[in-house]
Amino acid sequence: MIKILILSYHYPPDNIIAARRAEAYARHLHKFGIYPTIITDRFEKVWDKQGNWAGYKNHDIFEKPIIKEYDSHRVIRMPRIVTPLQRFQKIMERIPLLSPLFTFFMNLLGHFDMHLLAHNTNYKNYLRAHLKNHKYDLVVTLFSPYFPVRIAYTLHKEFKIPYVCDFRDHYDNKLLNPFYKPPFFRRITNKLKQNHIKTWLAKSGFLTAVSTTIADSLSKLSGVKGFEITNGFEPSYYQNNYNETFNKFTISHVGTFYPEQDISVLINGVATFIKENEAEDFRLKFIGLKLMNQEQQDFIKQRIDSKYLELQGRVDYNQALSIMQKSHILFYPAWTLIKGIYSGKIFEYLGARRPILVSPGNKDLVEKLIGETSSGSIANTPQEVCTFITEKYNEWKQTGRVSYNGIEEEIMKYTRENQVKKMAELIHNFLPAKSNR
Repeated sequence: MIKILILSYHYPPDNIIAARRAEAYARHLHKFGIYPTIITDRFEKVWDKQGNWAGYKNHDIFEKPIIKEYDSHRVIRMPRIVTPLQRFQKIMERIPLLSPLFTFFMNLLGHFDMHLLAHNTNYKNYLRAHLKNHKYDLVVTLFSPYFPVRIAYTLHKEFKIPYVCDFRDHYDNKLLNPFYKPPFFRRITNKLKQNHIKTWLAKSGFLTAVSTTIADSLSKLSGVKGFEITNGFEPSYYQNNYNETFNKFTISHVGTFYPEQDISVLINGVATFIKENEAEDFRLKFIGLKLMNQEQQDFIKQRIDSKYLELQGRVDYNQALSIMQKSHILFYPAWTLIKGIYSGKIFEYLGARRPILVSPGNKDLVEKLIGETSSGSIANTPQEVCTFITEKYNEWKQTGRVSYNGIEEEIMKYTRENQVKKMAELIHNFLPAKSNR
């Protein structure tokens, strides 16, 4: 059994999609002869007097990591101990004239997670002591944030332990837009990131990323061979009853909107559909309202009558999956300018087995994925949106359901387990002397 150490800041109960990648490694690597130990955060939530989430609990210097052993993996949860440097950073960020200078100075030193400066120190110090008494065959570090990659490089220098880096994002996704012109100070910051990432990856055995485009970009920067390990979905997290849906015909978007995503095509198409059909039994849901900017919210409310709208804040992960599964159509606006990336959300949509309406398309990875899996349709104009919704709505009115034509064999390629299997194969090939296959 190969023993690996996974450095991942994001991990459940952290309620974001980034945590699901490390969770998948924890759940499935043991099936392929690899036993992982995950180093992560405690994520102990703090609530204000009104019952609203106010952040995460900080711990005193005497707190110890919480270690839990499972048959498939081990988890070491680090306390959040505020260091003197982090306290100083908090002071500096309240001084408008000095804060940018301090940030730039820290960037020069390779610190790009300003809110996690203490984590870099705490994780590094703990792991230095931990590795004196525990042996691992490999370190796998998940980006982002930056500090785990930096630590993996440092541990390699000190302990000669091999490491590989797994990227959930590009260091600047906007650079994947061929028309993007970074402002002056962003160009400087990106140059610093490039220099440090190149150094940190220099001794990495290989790198993986959520798309081939990102893997190739980082390989070009570092000279390290890159491979694609996409995000995916966990079948066991979905309800078995795929026939249960909302009692009103429902189109849902669940998750974050980014400014680069165009929602106007869908909204104008929905407005036309409502006008032509007067469908009182229709609802348009946006789950994750706080993750949408005000301009997008205002545009939606101007075009769609409130009686058809349901705008809701962030919900927990299981509830989000339930909403996807009970919807009749799932909406996804592809990134029209940024090329070469998926969204983690698109794979969770696949797992829900509901028709996916990509609007607008982008003639890129998401559109290709929808085509290969036959899991939905692309609509590039409001009229195409209206036509698609009308067809599905009429089908629902006549039969009480909406047909789904996804190709199961193709969809199952994107389960978390199958993507973890790809990572396991890379690890076994990289460590043939340790492999017992």
